[in-house]
Amino acid sequence: MFSRLPLLLALGACTTVANEPAADPTTGLNETVFRCKAEPVLVTQCSYNACHGNAESALRVYSIGKLRATPPADSIAASAPLTDAEQHANYLSAAGFSAFDQLPADNWLLRKPLPSNDGGYEHKGGAIYSGPTDPQYTAITQWLTGATACP
Repeated sequence: MFSRLPLLLALGACTTVANEPAADPTTGLNETVFRCKAEPVLVTQCSYNACHGNAESALRVYSIGKLRATPPADSIAASAPLTDAEQHANYLSAAGFSAFDQLPADNWLLRKPLPSNDGGYEHKGGAIYSGPTDPQYTAITQWLTGATACP
């Protein structure tokens, strides 16, 4: 009986683990509102090559004159408006930070670049927002909380 114990324990320990797919982070987020409210903030504040204008960054932001989806052939191409594909990629990149059920104020797009005295984290780029009443913070909050219209 005892010689079979390791085999019984091993067989009993083998179970099937099923992980449910993660929820679609874009559910409840409006891409049009992203483009008019949140994307301008991210492009202005976050798209520098040493920061999020880098293809290797978790939050990757395409912007005019900086990171482009296709390397531009010349300065004219680099300064062309963002393509729909680049804007959609920016949306998906930012929406990925809302994949978990969290309060908007805990979202890293909002929390990390706050000043530390307002609950911000160690953001390499320093504080981007002056606080939770900053218009840029408010614009991203509106997108994250399901705004459906642009100003």
